[in-house]
Amino acid sequence: MKRSQVQVLVAPPIDTRPSGISLGLFRLTAPPACRGSASATPPMQKENHGVAQESTRSTLGAAPRYLGCPLNHALNKGKTMVNPNEVVTRHPNDVPRSTGRWRRTRIRTVATVSAVTIAVAGLAGCTSTPSSPGSTADIAETGFALNTGEAKTGGTVRVFSPNDFSHLDPAMGNDGGVTNFYRLIYRNLTTWANEPGEGGTEVVPDMATDLGQPNEDRTVWTFTLRDGLKFEDGSRITAADLKYGIERSFDPSLAIGSAYHHVLKGAADYQGIYEDPDGLDSIEAVDDKTIRFTLEHPQADFASITAMSPMTPFPAGKVSSTTQIDDQPISSGPYRVEEYERGSHLTLVRNEEWDAETDPVRPAYPDEFEFLFGYDQNTIDQRLIAGQGEDANAISTGGLQPANLAQVSADENLRSRTVQSLPGCTSFLIMNTTAGPLQDVEVRRAISYAVDKNGVVDAIGGPRLASIATQMLLPGTPGRQEFDLYPSPDNGGDPEKAKQMLADAGYPDGISLVMDVRTPVWQPQSEAIQESLKKAGIEVTLNPVDQATYFEVIGTPSQQKDLAFSGWCNGWLTGETLLEPLFDGDRIAEKGNSNYGQLNDPAINKSFDEIPLITDLEEKQSRYGQLDRDILELAPFVPLVHGTSLQMVGTNVGNAFAHAGMTGYVDLTSVGLKDPEGR
Repeated sequence: MKRSQVQVLVAPPIDTRPSGISLGLFRLTAPPACRGSASATPPMQKENHGVAQESTRSTLGAAPRYLGCPLNHALNKGKTMVNPNEVVTRHPNDVPRSTGRWRRTRIRTVATVSAVTIAVAGLAGCTSTPSSPGSTADIAETGFALNTGEAKTGGTVRVFSPNDFSHLDPAMGNDGGVTNFYRLIYRNLTTWANEPGEGGTEVVPDMATDLGQPNEDRTVWTFTLRDGLKFEDGSRITAADLKYGIERSFDPSLAIGSAYHHVLKGAADYQGIYEDPDGLDSIEAVDDKTIRFTLEHPQADFASITAMSPMTPFPAGKVSSTTQIDDQPISSGPYRVEEYERGSHLTLVRNEEWDAETDPVRPAYPDEFEFLFGYDQNTIDQRLIAGQGEDANAISTGGLQPANLAQVSADENLRSRTVQSLPGCTSFLIMNTTAGPLQDVEVRRAISYAVDKNGVVDAIGGPRLASIATQMLLPGTPGRQEFDLYPSPDNGGDPEKAKQMLADAGYPDGISLVMDVRTPVWQPQSEAIQESLKKAGIEVTLNPVDQATYFEVIGTPSQQKDLAFSGWCNGWLTGETLLEPLFDGDRIAEKGNSNYGQLNDPAINKSFDEIPLITDLEEKQSRYGQLDRDILELAPFVPLVHGTSLQMVGTNVGNAFAHAGMTGYVDLTSVGLKDPEGR
């Protein structure tokens, strides 16, 4: 009998050009008009490699999520980010990227980078209800799946995507799609538990035997490696390899991904292993199985940082250039790269040197993964709905298009294989606290009351695609407080209250503001905000900004206007990733500024200095929860909506669930086929 294949269908990408030291913005793109038929399997439409097609309708449904950095951005406090779409001057030891087709020897480096997009859905109750007859799926009260059911070993996962991954080098990639992929081929000391819902935010040991042993003030952390860890060539993974892999990630040409490991002592001035082969004294390979880290300051949750992609081991002394891993990854995980033609396809096969006994996290059900790049997402939706032939084994890690939501919502069987997740992103209205009347906190508070958040939800596509936000910390964040400082009837805004507050602040005739708009992708949301503020006597002029330069504009204080619409996604659920980059006054910069509201409050800044030094984790989390409230008392932003993912899979796909630690994506390391020999 023919072995089945799982097809993972990935949503359309966006540009991934970093615009400086920002940390987690997401972009929202609109779906193109539906093509194909639900009654027959439409042909898969190929697109120009590396080019995203967009319409004038914007939704939260195509929001690629970066781990703790603005979508299209990477955090690197105090350093300049490298644009992966630009030519980079590399170290003299670097070699040019190879060309041609690669089968275990070389990779064709064609096309550009992209982030995988993801949709959002309103989070409803998570109480399980029985699924359709014969199904083992775990179904939420909404009828959508929490988990699509039991998977078995065997088969091939096929991944259809409009664009290639941003980078195969874990030091460089930082979007939710590629970090999901990294866990198939790479391992870290720690990682996130493979559990649905909030369980996916739990950090668990991976290559390490535990979550690390700290000293009393949490400035020194020691980890012990498991026995039996090997690279794909069969060589043993040692503490020296981990030290080497981390140190190479500091090279300026690689340091465009996650930068939380810059908490290591001396990291601020370190230029990587190629420039300084002696390495960092703060990373000590005590013996083959023991590694010790010394930090600049206490870090109670350092085990979350050791789960980040740059903390990946590579054979010491065997990575000769900064381009080698991006061209030829060296696997430490359950799969290895068998063939890769950049911009066309990528094949993963089992890494025979990976020992499941050493890996308590990854079930590794499929025998292979095959990623095929250059496919139209709208057609993907129609093929999944039709579910014919091999499409029964298909998975879409991108979001369901709003145009198809009504059809799916009305069909119990379609709902039962559409996965619902926890929120992973927050969208918001930015107020420039240094601009004109917005310097007055009472004016900013008036705007916070005036905004009709339901209008924003409608502009996105309705309540199934977004839920109202009243805080900046995401639901599920430890220490998060429930509050709404600026309530209005049914979240529809309170223009009369806002008018009175403006009058009390000295603006009885209202005010006029200019709003930067990322066109065309965020035009509908911005227009909804414009309309609701007009009812409060606030005239807003929209200033269109090309999507390619939008983050550069709003990240340059001399260029940004009064207002802007944007969003932020989680690195891990903590105020360190969700609050500090956006509101710490010490982060304000002339370019690449992530503090978009330019909030520079001494008390807030002091809290950001003090909280990371707290050694008790629960106290630290509680302080961030209070800080969320303190920040919004000053109203630099208006939280608008939290986004969640809604993703459809084929009828034969099991163990598909949205992983909170992977920012809402269906976790690739968990999926498999219910019947590997059938359809």
